[in-house]
Amino acid sequence: MKSYADNEKNQQNGKWADKANDAAKKAEEKLDDIKKEAREAADTHQDHKSE
Repeated sequence: MKSYADNEKNQQNGKWADKANDAAKKAEEKLDDIKKEAREAADTHQDHKSE
């Protein structure tokens, strides 16, 4: 009986780990998007400055 409970607990922990990994991946992608936008904004600013 104990092994069944342990197995259930491990499966729950696995699901939490998967959710955490997904969240981390999404956060990384969002950060990349923000960096890209910032780079583009800086480039646009440089273009206006040089004119």
